[in-house]
Amino acid sequence: MKQIRNKLEENGATYLVFDSDGELPRAVTHIISATADFAQYVDAVSDMIPVVKPSWIEHSLEKEKQANPRQYSPDPSLFMTDVVVTCADIPEGDKEAIAGGLLAFGGLFSETLTRQVTHIIALNMDNDKCNIAKAKSLRCKVVLPHWYVVD
Repeated sequence: MKQIRNKLEENGATYLVFDSDGELPRAVTHIISATADFAQYVDAVSDMIPVVKPSWIEHSLEKEKQANPRQYSPDPSLFMTDVVVTCADIPEGDKEAIAGGLLAFGGLFSETLTRQVTHIIALNMDNDKCNIAKAKSLRCKVVLPHWYVVD
């Protein structure tokens, strides 16, 4: 924790430790925690205070701006936090359903193919996004729509 505190303070943040049974301090903008298992978690979420894993700090510093907190949630119900999906040649209604479900489970949806995309959902490899990903050797997987089905 001392390393985290030092990095935060070196970059202009104020580090606060709060009582796990008490109220959240009013000035809190982010909560850094490896788990969502603490008393104030529900209050933080309802107050729209991002709760992020410690890796959020490193990635934000690497980017020289705050990384998207949605991708760093310690909540186990948001099991797709490391997933960024784009669709290639998928019908609009199916694409909207995929995007909505993905967001509900903590993932992100991108209309365009970027370096952050981890998965391309496609019916076949014969489309622009798959061809670009292959040509540029992007580190993403091409998967069929049923890869994503959640029961």
